[in-house]
Amino acid sequence: MDNTELLIRHNGISIYEQASGKVYYTKENHVSVVVLANDGDQLLLIRQYRAAVDDYVIQLPGGGVGEEEDLEWAARREMLEETGCTCGKLHYLGKLYPASWRCNEIAHVYYTDEVISQADQQLEGYERIDVVRMSVTECLHRIKENELQDSELVFAIMQGLLKGFIQQYKHIVDKRV
Repeated sequence: MDNTELLIRHNGISIYEQASGKVYYTKENHVSVVVLANDGDQLLLIRQYRAAVDDYVIQLPGGGVGEEEDLEWAARREMLEETGCTCGKLHYLGKLYPASWRCNEIAHVYYTDEVISQADQQLEGYERIDVVRMSVTECLHRIKENELQDSELVFAIMQGLLKGFIQQYKHIVDKRV
């Protein structure tokens, strides 16, 4: 971290500039969770406006993890809050750095095919989230056509296929690999 200058620190975020002029930031609370939920042949996704890209993005339900919060518990909480659904067994798919060149965030990714119940969403006052149900086939097609660009969603689908959780579609991957 030689020749790196702290530009600003605000609300748990520190923005730095490297000697090269590249800017990155670190977050104090940099851990998040997301859940790929497969309910029959329907993936349970969310759609929300993201100001950073000035667009509506289809992505996985998820969010931040509290300092003393267990990852799996946080994944269940976020799933319930954003979709209104509870889930059974969660399988850990892995972690990813959604934008390692830009920030220190770590996203932990889970999979479930046990969507147990549905109630109303429990959104924060500032959140406007639509629940989107999409077939696995449509999701794969839209990723292929670059219509779905969320890195966590693409990572989760890839890991779900490679680890055999989305087996009925493994032939699609096997033909192309």
